Amino acid sequence: MKIIDSHVHIYPEFLKKERDKIAAREPWFDLLTSSKVQKWGVAEELIEAMDAAGIESSFATTFAFRDIGLCREMNDYLFDAAKRFAGRITPLAVVPPTDAGAPAEAERAFDMGAAGIGELFPDGQGFDMADAAQLRALCETCRERGKFIMFHTAEQAGHSYAGKGAYGAREAAAFCRNFPLVRVIFAHFGGGLWAFSTMPEMRLLMRNARFDTAAWPWLYEPRVMDAIFAVGAGDKIFFGSDWPILGFERYAKLIGKTSLAEEEKSALLGGSAEKFLRQEP
Repeated sequence: MKIIDSHVHIYPEFLKKERDKIAAREPWFDLLTSSKVQKWGVAEELIEAMDAAGIESSFATTFAFRDIGLCREMNDYLFDAAKRFAGRITPLAVVPPTDAGAPAEAERAFDMGAAGIGELFPDGQGFDMADAAQLRALCETCRERGKFIMFHTAEQAGHSYAGKGAYGAREAAAFCRNFPLVRVIFAHFGGGLWAFSTMPEMRLLMRNARFDTAAWPWLYEPRVMDAIFAVGAGDKIFFGSDWPILGFERYAKLIGKTSLAEEEKSALLGGSAEKFLRQEP
């Protein structure tokens, strides 16, 4: 069974060393990296973890800053890692969407082999995921190049935690309405957007949308996956670990407690993500 991790983060060494200096001007970075769950990982450590878990490839990103200069540095590190570990790392570039230079940096990233843009943080980068005007330039670039965007989303019920943010299913649906031709992955189960798949109008609206399982062990019981497949959204959910914060073994235990058939597990763990990369329905 081919396993693709659709949500991992890698960081250049200098980011950890200069953490305090960068955090002083990047509040979201300060918030997340001061959390007790924060872990750092470089590309070599990711590959070691993938080998240990039997993961073939990963959608890898870094950290989405407000500052476009920092984003360029993150992207350069990512492209170098993808080149050194060809076929194992699928790079996702980061840009601040409202920066005038974002479309140009996205173009550069796509020329360097990026499969898409993300994981972008609406709260941290100061943009509104439901505001078409703020995202139009970047989304047009992605549409024209056939690339996708990944956004951080979170369930707007339940407990608060560092980095949860205020963007969930409502804002994700608004993005789909505003940009029906832009392929998109909403991280962390799309803040529950998948649950509206039984509404005909919403299933039509979400044709361009996918979701990942990042942070599943901290968010939902195993049976959430049975529910996702039961409502007909199983083809839209990708395994994503949020490594290095969480490893594959935590997810394997959850999947083992579901009622999924083997073909459904295969789709979740890599088949659906592979189709998405090939731009298949």
